Amino acid sequence: MKCLILAAGRGRRLSCRAEAKPLCPLLGLPLIHRAILTAQRAGATEFYVVLGHRAQEVRDYLQGLDLPLKVIINQDWHKGENGLSVLRAREYLRGQTFLLLMADHVLEPALPQRLLAEGLKGADVALAVDTALENPLVDVPDATKVRLRDSWVADIGKGLGAYDGYDTGVFLCSEALFDALGQCVKEGRTALTDAVRLLAQKGRVRAVKTAGLLWVDVDSPQALKKAEGALLRALREKPTDGPVARHFNRPLSVRLSRVLVRTPITPNQLSLLCFLLSGLAALLMAMPGHLALALGGLLAQAASVLDGSDGEVARLKLLESEYGAWFDAVLDRYSDGLLLLGLTWHAWGQAQQGTALLWGFGAVMGSFALSYTADKYDQFIRRRLSERGRPPLRLGRDLRVFLIALGAVANQALAALVLLAVLMNGEVLRRLLLLRAR
Repeated sequence: MKCLILAAGRGRRLSCRAEAKPLCPLLGLPLIHRAILTAQRAGATEFYVVLGHRAQEVRDYLQGLDLPLKVIINQDWHKGENGLSVLRAREYLRGQTFLLLMADHVLEPALPQRLLAEGLKGADVALAVDTALENPLVDVPDATKVRLRDSWVADIGKGLGAYDGYDTGVFLCSEALFDALGQCVKEGRTALTDAVRLLAQKGRVRAVKTAGLLWVDVDSPQALKKAEGALLRALREKPTDGPVARHFNRPLSVRLSRVLVRTPITPNQLSLLCFLLSGLAALLMAMPGHLALALGGLLAQAASVLDGSDGEVARLKLLESEYGAWFDAVLDRYSDGLLLLGLTWHAWGQAQQGTALLWGFGAVMGSFALSYTADKYDQFIRRRLSERGRPPLRLGRDLRVFLIALGAVANQALAALVLLAVLMNGEVLRRLLLLRAR
């Protein structure tokens, strides 16, 4: 799938943040880079970017990206509206169906994915329409409104008095769009909206409703702040988080990720750092004395908080990968084993009794079995969430590390092992019975 991205405008209201609007940074990524990666996540494989204002600066940045993209220069960007930029790409997209995005619209990949999944279905253009009229991220006076007739766009424009949704700036287009634009330009109308309205009057524009999916038109510092807040809030909405992660770890890790995305550190490097911190925590807990035990426990909990940031940074920078998630999960299992080993060694050193080793072994077995059942249980959580709107209880690594830290700080290593062994194995049994019934 080919993707056309419009990035030629000046963006005066954002000039205080960046002279070239497409290079305005948002949580570690320039807007243009974020738009390209979003389209790539949605399924686009080739990119055509139309530049105008400060084109050389943006071109220099794009040339540093390892992506299949073609830069198109619109020398007349200041002589009309964005329809002229679309027309500049006609020779490259002739006879093609293509995705059309705006460089200054921040989207979650699920939005263009839904549009691509729906397809044109006989229309010339399909438009993603946000029908959530109370969406707080929309600047209503400045938004382009859409009036619908069933699943078709009846009219579109900023000045509509009655409307059913907002134009998200995400289109799936056929070559007919270029013909409509050519006709509009001859009549002195140079906006993309003019051509879409012309096609809508002929009943050729389908509406794909995308209410509830994130999108922000970033054309001012206020909108940029809204987009940043929306992306950070979305990180907290993870249905498979346990109680400790949801109410303690995640609020802290999101604040930390907001800083980390502005650094060169990668998600996999963060995963490795968490593992190293957990290893150091285990070493401290294995040492004699309450001070070392407590310090190890606190460090283990700090590593647990940081462990949320690798996935968060990956989501914010659109760097998520199956390998990254698997790599993090493998290191987490090693970290769990080391932490429980350190706590067990300390408990055995205090009591000099074999029962400490038995409880430690039980805690390790329960923890590993719980992790092994996590994938199936998380699938159940997502199904339950779609059915009832709220996730069921999930006991997992967040609680495990928190109890290790709590036992270490309270100088109750053996009691923590007993509690972990009973709780983790009991949770495994509960999951087995619950999913068997399902």
